[in-house]
Amino acid sequence: MRIRIMSASVGIPLVFLAIWVGFPGVVVLATVAGLIAGVEIHLMMRPGSHYSGSVRTVSIVMGPTVLAAISSWMARNDRISGEQLPVTLVVIFTLALLLRGIGTLRRTSSRSRDWVFWVFAAYVGLTLAHAPLLVGLDSGRELILMAIVTTFFIDTAAMLVGAYAGRSRLAPTISPKKSWEGAIAGVVAGILAAIAIDAALDISFTTFTAATLGGLLAVTAILGDLYESWIKRRAGVKDSGKLIPGHGGILDRLDSVIPCLMVVYWTAVWSAT
Repeated sequence: MRIRIMSASVGIPLVFLAIWVGFPGVVVLATVAGLIAGVEIHLMMRPGSHYSGSVRTVSIVMGPTVLAAISSWMARNDRISGEQLPVTLVVIFTLALLLRGIGTLRRTSSRSRDWVFWVFAAYVGLTLAHAPLLVGLDSGRELILMAIVTTFFIDTAAMLVGAYAGRSRLAPTISPKKSWEGAIAGVVAGILAAIAIDAALDISFTTFTAATLGGLLAVTAILGDLYESWIKRRAGVKDSGKLIPGHGGILDRLDSVIPCLMVVYWTAVWSAT
Protein backbone atom coordinates (compact mmCIF):
# COMPACT_ATOMS: atom_id res chain seq x y z
CA MET A 1 0.00 0.00 0.00
CA ARG A 2 2.87 2.38 0.84
CA ILE A 3 4.35 1.87 -2.63
CA ARG A 4 0.98 2.51 -4.27
CA ILE A 5 0.57 5.76 -2.31
CA MET A 6 4.09 6.90 -3.22
CA SER A 7 3.48 6.17 -6.90
CA ALA A 8 0.18 8.05 -6.82
CA SER A 9 1.83 11.01 -5.08
CA VAL A 10 4.12 11.37 -8.11
CA GLY A 11 1.70 10.50 -10.91
CA ILE A 12 -1.32 12.55 -9.84
CA PRO A 13 0.56 15.89 -9.59
CA LEU A 14 2.05 15.27 -13.04
CA VAL A 15 -1.41 14.77 -14.52
CA PHE A 16 -2.80 17.89 -12.85
CA LEU A 17 0.27 19.88 -13.92
CA ALA A 18 -0.32 18.85 -17.55
CA ILE A 19 -3.98 19.90 -17.30
CA TRP A 20 -3.00 23.23 -15.72
CA VAL A 21 -0.55 23.90 -18.57
CA GLY A 22 -3.42 23.26 -20.97
CA PHE A 23 -3.25 22.05 -24.54
CA PRO A 24 0.58 21.60 -24.79
CA GLY A 25 0.72 19.73 -21.48
CA VAL A 26 -2.09 17.36 -22.41
CA VAL A 27 -0.54 16.76 -25.86
CA VAL A 28 2.75 15.71 -24.25
CA LEU A 29 0.94 13.58 -21.67
CA ALA A 30 -1.25 11.81 -24.25
CA THR A 31 1.66 11.21 -26.63
CA VAL A 32 3.95 9.79 -23.94
CA ALA A 33 1.11 7.68 -22.57
CA GLY A 34 0.43 6.38 -26.09
CA LEU A 35 4.07 5.39 -26.57
CA ILE A 36 4.27 3.55 -23.24
CA ALA A 37 0.90 1.87 -23.88
CA GLY A 38 2.12 0.71 -27.29
CA VAL A 39 5.21 -0.84 -25.72
CA GLU A 40 3.07 -2.63 -23.13
CA ILE A 41 0.71 -3.98 -25.79
CA HIS A 42 3.68 -5.24 -27.82
CA LEU A 43 5.11 -7.06 -24.80
CA MET A 44 1.72 -8.54 -23.92
CA MET A 45 1.37 -9.80 -27.47
CA ARG A 46 4.76 -11.48 -27.20
CA PRO A 47 5.43 -12.22 -23.51
CA GLY A 48 9.15 -12.45 -22.86
CA SER A 49 10.04 -10.95 -26.23
CA HIS A 50 12.41 -8.09 -26.89
CA TYR A 51 12.09 -5.09 -29.18
CA SER A 52 12.89 -5.59 -32.84
CA GLY A 53 12.75 -3.57 -36.02
CA SER A 54 9.85 -5.44 -37.55
CA VAL A 55 6.86 -3.65 -39.05
CA ARG A 56 4.64 -5.26 -36.44
CA THR A 57 6.73 -4.06 -33.51
CA VAL A 58 7.17 -0.52 -34.74
CA SER A 59 3.55 -0.08 -35.79
CA ILE A 60 1.94 -1.45 -32.65
CA VAL A 61 4.27 0.49 -30.36
CA MET A 62 3.88 3.73 -32.28
CA GLY A 63 0.21 3.31 -33.23
CA PRO A 64 -1.39 4.81 -30.10
CA THR A 65 1.26 7.56 -30.04
CA VAL A 66 0.66 8.53 -33.65
CA LEU A 67 -3.12 8.59 -33.19
CA ALA A 68 -2.80 10.88 -30.16
CA ALA A 69 -0.35 13.14 -32.00
CA ILE A 70 -2.57 13.34 -35.11
CA SER A 71 -5.56 14.44 -33.06
CA SER A 72 -3.40 17.05 -31.31
CA TRP A 73 -2.26 18.51 -34.64
CA MET A 74 -5.78 18.56 -36.05
CA ALA A 75 -7.23 20.23 -32.97
CA ARG A 76 -4.53 22.90 -32.77
CA ASN A 77 -4.70 23.77 -36.47
CA ASP A 78 -8.50 23.79 -36.65
CA ARG A 79 -8.38 20.88 -39.07
CA ILE A 80 -11.21 19.05 -37.37
CA SER A 81 -14.64 19.73 -35.96
CA GLY A 82 -17.20 17.73 -34.07
CA GLU A 83 -18.97 16.87 -37.31
CA GLN A 84 -15.79 15.69 -39.04
CA LEU A 85 -14.34 13.65 -36.17
CA PRO A 86 -16.41 10.45 -36.61
CA VAL A 87 -15.32 10.05 -40.24
CA THR A 88 -11.72 10.86 -39.35
CA LEU A 89 -11.66 8.27 -36.56
CA VAL A 90 -13.12 5.61 -38.85
CA VAL A 91 -10.41 6.32 -41.43
CA ILE A 92 -7.64 6.18 -38.82
CA PHE A 93 -9.05 2.98 -37.34
CA THR A 94 -9.24 1.37 -40.78
CA LEU A 95 -5.67 2.38 -41.57
CA ALA A 96 -4.51 0.94 -38.25
CA LEU A 97 -6.14 -2.40 -39.04
CA LEU A 98 -4.69 -2.31 -42.57
CA LEU A 99 -1.24 -1.73 -41.14
CA ARG A 100 -1.80 -4.69 -38.86
CA GLY A 101 -2.59 -6.86 -41.87
CA ILE A 102 0.54 -5.73 -43.73
CA GLY A 103 2.69 -6.41 -40.70
CA THR A 104 1.42 -9.97 -40.30
CA LEU A 105 1.17 -11.19 -43.89
CA ARG A 106 3.56 -14.01 -43.08
CA ARG A 107 2.04 -14.90 -39.75
CA THR A 108 1.90 -18.51 -38.64
CA SER A 109 -1.05 -20.23 -37.02
CA SER A 110 0.47 -19.50 -33.59
CA ARG A 111 -0.13 -15.81 -34.27
CA SER A 112 -3.80 -16.11 -35.09
CA ARG A 113 -4.70 -14.30 -31.87
CA ASP A 114 -2.73 -11.18 -32.82
CA TRP A 115 -5.78 -9.34 -34.18
CA VAL A 116 -7.05 -8.97 -30.60
CA PHE A 117 -4.02 -6.89 -29.65
CA TRP A 118 -4.12 -4.83 -32.84
CA VAL A 119 -7.74 -3.87 -32.23
CA PHE A 120 -6.86 -3.05 -28.62
CA ALA A 121 -3.96 -0.85 -29.78
CA ALA A 122 -6.29 1.02 -32.13
CA TYR A 123 -8.82 1.41 -29.31
CA VAL A 124 -6.19 2.82 -26.95
CA GLY A 125 -5.00 5.27 -29.61
CA LEU A 126 -8.51 6.41 -30.52
CA THR A 127 -9.56 7.01 -26.93
CA LEU A 128 -6.30 8.76 -26.03
CA ALA A 129 -6.73 10.97 -29.11
CA HIS A 130 -9.72 12.58 -27.39
CA ALA A 131 -7.60 14.06 -24.58
CA PRO A 132 -6.13 16.97 -26.60
CA LEU A 133 -9.46 17.40 -28.40
CA LEU A 134 -11.25 17.60 -25.07
CA VAL A 135 -8.92 20.14 -23.48
CA GLY A 136 -9.19 22.24 -26.64
CA LEU A 137 -12.92 22.82 -26.08
CA ASP A 138 -14.40 25.70 -24.13
CA SER A 139 -14.05 24.78 -20.45
CA GLY A 140 -11.61 22.12 -21.63
CA ARG A 141 -9.60 21.96 -18.42
CA GLU A 142 -12.75 21.59 -16.36
CA LEU A 143 -14.10 18.88 -18.67
CA ILE A 144 -10.96 16.77 -18.56
CA LEU A 145 -10.86 17.14 -14.77
CA MET A 146 -14.48 16.01 -14.69
CA ALA A 147 -13.64 12.90 -16.68
CA ILE A 148 -10.66 11.96 -14.51
CA VAL A 149 -12.10 12.80 -11.08
CA THR A 150 -15.48 11.22 -11.78
CA THR A 151 -13.75 8.05 -12.94
CA PHE A 152 -11.69 8.05 -9.73
CA PHE A 153 -14.85 8.15 -7.61
CA ILE A 154 -16.45 5.44 -9.74
CA ASP A 155 -13.45 3.13 -9.40
CA THR A 156 -13.11 3.79 -5.67
CA ALA A 157 -16.78 3.19 -4.90
CA ALA A 158 -16.88 0.02 -7.01
CA MET A 159 -13.73 -1.31 -5.35
CA LEU A 160 -14.78 -0.59 -1.77
CA VAL A 161 -18.35 -1.84 -2.07
CA GLY A 162 -17.18 -4.83 -4.07
CA ALA A 163 -14.60 -5.73 -1.43
CA TYR A 164 -16.94 -5.45 1.56
CA ALA A 165 -20.38 -6.23 0.17
CA GLY A 166 -19.80 -7.90 -3.18
CA ARG A 167 -21.65 -11.18 -3.52
CA SER A 168 -22.66 -11.52 -7.17
CA ARG A 169 -19.74 -11.77 -9.58
CA LEU A 170 -19.98 -9.38 -12.53
CA ALA A 171 -17.61 -11.18 -14.91
CA PRO A 172 -16.03 -14.12 -13.08
CA THR A 173 -14.06 -15.44 -16.05
CA ILE A 174 -12.52 -12.04 -16.82
CA SER A 175 -12.17 -10.27 -13.48
CA PRO A 176 -13.29 -12.41 -10.52
CA LYS A 177 -13.05 -9.58 -7.98
CA LYS A 178 -15.63 -7.36 -9.68
CA SER A 179 -19.23 -7.62 -8.49
CA TRP A 180 -22.64 -6.34 -9.46
CA GLU A 181 -22.90 -4.62 -6.09
CA GLY A 182 -19.66 -2.75 -6.79
CA ALA A 183 -20.84 -1.83 -10.29
CA ILE A 184 -24.11 -0.40 -8.95
CA ALA A 185 -22.18 1.58 -6.34
CA GLY A 186 -19.96 2.88 -9.12
CA VAL A 187 -22.98 4.08 -11.11
CA VAL A 188 -24.40 5.89 -8.07
CA ALA A 189 -21.00 7.43 -7.30
CA GLY A 190 -20.61 8.50 -10.93
CA ILE A 191 -23.98 10.26 -10.99
CA LEU A 192 -23.37 12.08 -7.70
CA ALA A 193 -19.77 12.99 -8.58
CA ALA A 194 -20.67 14.33 -12.02
CA ILE A 195 -23.43 16.53 -10.60
CA ALA A 196 -21.14 17.84 -7.84
CA ILE A 197 -18.19 18.48 -10.17
CA ASP A 198 -20.39 20.18 -12.74
CA ALA A 199 -21.64 22.57 -10.06
CA ALA A 200 -18.23 23.10 -8.45
CA LEU A 201 -16.40 23.83 -11.72
CA ASP A 202 -19.32 25.68 -13.31
CA ILE A 203 -19.25 23.57 -16.48
CA SER A 204 -22.85 24.50 -17.29
CA PHE A 205 -24.32 21.08 -17.97
CA THR A 206 -27.92 20.80 -16.86
CA THR A 207 -28.42 18.65 -13.78
CA PHE A 208 -30.09 16.00 -15.93
CA THR A 209 -27.21 16.00 -18.43
CA ALA A 210 -24.61 15.81 -15.66
CA ALA A 211 -26.46 12.93 -13.99
CA THR A 212 -26.84 11.07 -17.27
CA LEU A 213 -23.17 11.66 -18.05
CA GLY A 214 -22.17 10.36 -14.61
CA GLY A 215 -24.11 7.14 -15.10
CA LEU A 216 -22.73 6.70 -18.61
CA LEU A 217 -19.18 7.30 -17.35
CA ALA A 218 -19.67 4.60 -14.72
CA VAL A 219 -20.76 2.03 -17.30
CA THR A 220 -17.94 3.12 -19.64
CA ALA A 221 -15.30 2.93 -16.90
CA ILE A 222 -16.41 -0.56 -15.87
CA LEU A 223 -16.43 -1.82 -19.47
CA GLY A 224 -13.03 -0.25 -20.13
CA ASP A 225 -11.62 -1.97 -17.06
CA LEU A 226 -13.11 -5.31 -18.12
CA TYR A 227 -11.77 -4.91 -21.67
CA GLU A 228 -8.22 -4.43 -20.45
CA SER A 229 -8.61 -7.34 -18.00
CA TRP A 230 -9.74 -9.55 -20.89
CA ILE A 231 -6.71 -8.51 -22.94
CA LYS A 232 -4.40 -9.39 -20.03
CA ARG A 233 -6.05 -12.79 -19.70
CA ARG A 234 -5.49 -13.38 -23.42
CA ALA A 235 -1.85 -12.46 -22.89
CA GLY A 236 -1.55 -14.56 -19.72
CA VAL A 237 -0.24 -11.69 -17.59
CA LYS A 238 -1.37 -10.17 -14.30
CA ASP A 239 -0.37 -6.57 -15.07
CA SER A 240 0.10 -4.76 -18.36
CA GLY A 241 3.59 -3.69 -17.28
CA LYS A 242 5.82 -2.68 -14.38
CA LEU A 243 6.14 1.04 -14.98
CA ILE A 244 4.23 2.16 -11.87
CA PRO A 245 5.35 0.41 -8.67
CA GLY A 246 2.39 -1.07 -6.83
CA HIS A 247 0.00 -0.33 -9.69
CA GLY A 248 1.37 -2.25 -12.69
CA GLY A 249 1.59 -0.71 -16.14
CA ILE A 250 0.19 2.51 -17.52
CA LEU A 251 -2.72 0.63 -19.12
CA ASP A 252 -3.67 -0.67 -15.67
CA ARG A 253 -4.12 2.97 -14.61
CA LEU A 254 -5.73 4.25 -17.79
CA ASP A 255 -8.08 1.37 -18.60
CA SER A 256 -11.17 3.03 -17.13
CA VAL A 257 -10.12 6.64 -17.77
CA ILE A 258 -9.38 6.80 -21.49
CA PRO A 259 -12.82 5.70 -22.78
CA CYS A 260 -14.38 8.23 -20.39
CA LEU A 261 -12.42 11.02 -22.11
CA MET A 262 -14.25 10.13 -25.30
CA VAL A 263 -17.66 10.09 -23.56
CA VAL A 264 -17.12 13.50 -21.96
CA TYR A 265 -15.88 14.96 -25.25
CA TRP A 266 -18.96 13.90 -27.20
CA THR A 267 -21.33 14.92 -24.43
CA ALA A 268 -19.75 18.39 -24.43
CA VAL A 269 -19.89 18.62 -28.26
CA TRP A 270 -23.50 17.51 -28.48
CA SER A 271 -24.64 19.73 -25.63
CA ALA A 272 -22.59 22.65 -26.97
CA THR A 273 -20.84 23.22 -23.64
